Amino acid sequence: MWSWFAKVFGRGAAGAKAESEGRVDDAVRIYVDAGDRAEACRVLLRAAETARTLSERRSFYTRAYALARTEDQRESARKGLALATLAEFSSSPPRSDEDRVRLVDAARDLEQVFAYKDAARAYELLEDREAIVRVLTLSGDVDALERITGEREDSDRHRLRRRGALERFDTLWRSGDRLRAVEDLRGWLLGHGDDHEARQCLDEHLAKLLRAGRFEARLDGAAVTVIGRFPVVLGREADVVFRGASVSRRHAEIVLQDQTLALRDAGSRSGTTVDGLAITEAIPLVPGHLVQLGADLVLRCEGDLARGLSLVVERGLDRGRTLVLAPSGWATGAGALAFRDEGPALAPTSPVVLNGTRVAVPFVLALGDRVEWGASQLEITGR
Repeated sequence: MWSWFAKVFGRGAAGAKAESEGRVDDAVRIYVDAGDRAEACRVLLRAAETARTLSERRSFYTRAYALARTEDQRESARKGLALATLAEFSSSPPRSDEDRVRLVDAARDLEQVFAYKDAARAYELLEDREAIVRVLTLSGDVDALERITGEREDSDRHRLRRRGALERFDTLWRSGDRLRAVEDLRGWLLGHGDDHEARQCLDEHLAKLLRAGRFEARLDGAAVTVIGRFPVVLGREADVVFRGASVSRRHAEIVLQDQTLALRDAGSRSGTTVDGLAITEAIPLVPGHLVQLGADLVLRCEGDLARGLSLVVERGLDRGRTLVLAPSGWATGAGALAFRDEGPALAPTSPVVLNGTRVAVPFVLALGDRVEWGASQLEITGR
């Protein structure tokens, strides 16, 4: 009997000595060999509190939990592990689904051991507002609860105002009132400059506006280039591109003189002719004229200036393409189109369908628009 007591107390003294010397693993082994797992757990819990790294702390708490013999010890180890996880993600927020699962488990453990404020910090990293309010209510921390509730209300109000601004922008844009849409969203961004999604939305839509005084389209499937500002140069590498071996890069130019559209050669290699006669100076474009650029490209002049003069390609690689010259506007089957500073605007004579939305008021055209009336359709395909 006395030898048994001596053995046990001897090991206890050896364990205490190893603990005092900082030999944690030795102390734990001595206590476990002596059958005193509770003391071994105590040593590990104490070592975890002074651990230098998170990995060491987590290791000590994990071993302590495995050796725990009382509910208090298990709760201490569980809380320690959860706090170590919280400390890890406080410096580097969770990025993967696995990280979030670990943090959710830690938050729930902290809540279950009544560490409500720490649980609130974990739920804040998870952006779980309902859980934050729940644990702060349990903690009785009225000041923090009021702050979080106030922030949530502010966040909800901001989210509703933002959604309203974006929905109003979308509604105005779809109706064709592009200027008001842009003005409204710019007003929102003046007070919310950090709303990068709204700014990207505005930039993308601004890029669709046709401010160059011309645009490419398809009218009932046929290629059309509509021009409202002059002068404009025709050629292989010009304002309006025409293909052809004998077409110069900058072949001919259409100018507006005294409310009359005139054509002149722009110093081309192979010359420009009207009704077979080479031109050396600007001459007015008249319906019925045949305009030839080099040997490859022939265009017929049709229509009238008031409704939109047209040059239709009769011969060449771009045969069938139409160039609409509309300094005073273009009379389409849908209504009158006029070029403004903000871009081409269409005033429908009767309701039309713009990208699926019925519109009866004047609207500004943009890249990608599809306007339908009756059996006809105008698609804006480019600048």
